[in-house]
Amino acid sequence: MMATTRRSVFKDCRGNTMLEFALIANVLILIMFGIIQGGLIFSSWLIITNEAKEAARYGVVGVGDPARQPTLATDVRNHVTQRTTGVLDQSQISATAVLGPDPSAPQWLRVQINYQVQVLAAPLLSWFPQLIPISAVSVMRTEDGAVGGG
Repeated sequence: MMATTRRSVFKDCRGNTMLEFALIANVLILIMFGIIQGGLIFSSWLIITNEAKEAARYGVVGVGDPARQPTLATDVRNHVTQRTTGVLDQSQISATAVLGPDPSAPQWLRVQINYQVQVLAAPLLSWFPQLIPISAVSVMRTEDGAVGGG
């Protein structure tokens, strides 16, 4: 009688599906969060890459203008802030614009945007960094007499 009882206990498969799901669900949820977070990081990278290019273009157009020359770097930073407001977290973004190699006769304008993407699942993953830094750089050549078509 004892052998039959053991055999019937091992043949009873009720609850196996629930146990297997409980073991696999954690991994599936982690993968799902990773895919969502990867998409958000990629989206932020695309935005700052485009904005670096647009800010460099905006700045290069004003290089030859004597009225804009002293405030060009500030104008470029303000342009980036204006275009990314409502899209990116403004407390996590920084933009720099540098004329080179000689400010009196610039040959290029370099715009760099740094941004830190906040990780959504960070409270669940204490070992993972809270912020992921990304950056984009755009360098454009300036032309003499580009302003005013001259």
